Amino acid sequence: MNGNIFARLTGTKRNLLALLASSAMLTAGCANMANTAPGVGSLATSASLGGRVHGGNQPVSGATVTLYYAAQSLYAAPILAATTTTSTDGTGSFSFVQNPTPDQAPNGNTFSCPSVGDPLVYVVAKGGNTLNNGDSNVHNDAAAFMGVYGVCSQLSASSFLNLTEATTVATMAAYQQFFDPANDGLSADGIGQAKIAIVNAANTVARLADTANGTALTSSVVSATAGGIGVSGVTVTATPETAKLNTIANAISACVNNASASATPCTTLFASATPPSPSVVNKPLNTTFAPATDVLQAAYYILTNPTNGGSANLANIFALSAATGAPYQPSLAIAPTDWTIAINYSSTSTCSTSSGSFINKPYDINVDSQNNIWIANSQATNGNLSQLSSSGAPVSCIFLSGGSNGGGVIDSNGNVWFATTASTNVYRYSPGGNGLPSTTTFPTPTGAIPLAITADGLGNVYFTSSATGSLYEFPGAATSVSAVAAVQISSVVGPNPIRIMPDYNGSAVASDIWVTSGGGYVSRVSPSSSIADPNYLNGFATTIIATGTQAYGLAVTHDNNVFVSSGGTDNYITYLTGSGTSYAPSWTTASGFAGVNNPTGISIDGRNNVWVPNNSNSGVTGSVSEISVVSNALSPVTGFQKSTSVLASGRASVVDQAGNVWVVGDGPSYLTEIVGAGVPMYQPYAAGLSNGRFQTIP
Repeated sequence: MNGNIFARLTGTKRNLLALLASSAMLTAGCANMANTAPGVGSLATSASLGGRVHGGNQPVSGATVTLYYAAQSLYAAPILAATTTTSTDGTGSFSFVQNPTPDQAPNGNTFSCPSVGDPLVYVVAKGGNTLNNGDSNVHNDAAAFMGVYGVCSQLSASSFLNLTEATTVATMAAYQQFFDPANDGLSADGIGQAKIAIVNAANTVARLADTANGTALTSSVVSATAGGIGVSGVTVTATPETAKLNTIANAISACVNNASASATPCTTLFASATPPSPSVVNKPLNTTFAPATDVLQAAYYILTNPTNGGSANLANIFALSAATGAPYQPSLAIAPTDWTIAINYSSTSTCSTSSGSFINKPYDINVDSQNNIWIANSQATNGNLSQLSSSGAPVSCIFLSGGSNGGGVIDSNGNVWFATTASTNVYRYSPGGNGLPSTTTFPTPTGAIPLAITADGLGNVYFTSSATGSLYEFPGAATSVSAVAAVQISSVVGPNPIRIMPDYNGSAVASDIWVTSGGGYVSRVSPSSSIADPNYLNGFATTIIATGTQAYGLAVTHDNNVFVSSGGTDNYITYLTGSGTSYAPSWTTASGFAGVNNPTGISIDGRNNVWVPNNSNSGVTGSVSEISVVSNALSPVTGFQKSTSVLASGRASVVDQAGNVWVVGDGPSYLTEIVGAGVPMYQPYAAGLSNGRFQTIP
């Protein structure tokens, strides 16, 4: 391997790297080390990377430690060792020193950044004496730990990672969709959206664990981004499922704290950590997985196959956690139904632009090209459009005439749209840099109170109105310097057209628009010149397709098939396949399949797996269900269950470019991230329509 891997990396978005530099991943750690400001980004700046390896509560000596550069072409390129190896001393400590001259060959624990590519730098420690008895003949090959320092140009002058089972599980959770268990590799597309996601994933780790102290976090407060819009004084509290993370860490610790990989806790762990189907991970579909031989692989399998192939395996892993003396606390008292790890983001802050809350009953959610999260709050009268960074930091809070069940979308030009039933307007917010006014008001026709909103790849924006049962188009609105008039293009989309999405007819061809009705059908509104069509209106024709009796959510796949959720007494998901105007159910799940319980806003991931929040819960737990494109249940019969402090009744969901599944719903301050559980999805979908990457893996 050589530095030629980096020659393909022209076009890296270096402006994103400042996000990572502010992360806790890049701060100095341990009580005897002073905090040091991040480097200025020069490849000629030296860095000293330190660390310590602890298995449970004791140091690991003699572990082999390798610093890596993440591969920057997802399937085609290997990871690259930044150094030859070093090893941990009797206290479990190790260090690396940066040669300030780029492109130098690695030498021992000395590394040099490449002059192009700016890869992510991470470390893996394997083996060693995990018993803390000073015996150099003891070597547990099953012990393995991982941590991420950051991108090479932004390494701080002194960075420290405390590698423990807890920080390893946190890192694996955030990076699971970029990890290869065959070679300990992290990989991403170096010139595309996946590089953004892999860089920003360190921010997710920082919400799960304190990587300097080696422990999982119970919560953290994230302050507003400097220079943010309307977020002065706004904070967000991130609360992860700490007990579940610690339980996984305790289970793998049961294997680590043995003299060898043949110890019973290791063999039990490896037999119970069942590999996932390739259809649920960011890997080619012909990938095969070997049984785990170290705890890093086992953690990957536990997180990517969170039901572990059955309740017996899940119970075995939980029993390992309970048998270790549980070095990481708090941990679970009873076995969970799955191992997915979620983070709840809440805020009691009001925005400086209005008296409205930063997060309050968010009704819709979207992801932009930088993997930032945008939520449309439905707080009556003064609901805001709010933006969070990938770390959960408040970035923007824009008051646009109040919320109350409004939808949102990001168009092909990067504008964010907000539709609200509290007014007769639709609003376009332009974050900047595209030559448009920051905020533009688009009036709707008399009586057409907007509900759902979407955008195609040609710059057109569409909205529905339950007041008129109609679909409207704002032609060319994504790039227009001023408001354009709405055109009614269908009057038969139903009494509650609550979800809406385009399909793909080619990057230069107008999309068909799919709309759920709230009744027993969905509508496909297509460009048409056939004025003889009984549902023809202003250049569009509407085709009615029967579904369940209460059609609510929908998601369109890259090949123009459609998933529809039906709530109420139906409680099922329908998959419509076909072409042209001929669509019919390919399958419909049984009521309650995979834990479906009054399903709402569907999203899909990069492998067309369905993610749907459930709007009914026990008052103690909320849930999200996952179903494969071939109608296999991927969530348990309870769905992926969370306490209501983490996940309440859901309304909408989206999968981001790192595979995090985001859910919003009825809780007053409720935004939930299920970390790394989905296959990464190119975002936003309107941009994918314009460049041929609609509803695909980034």
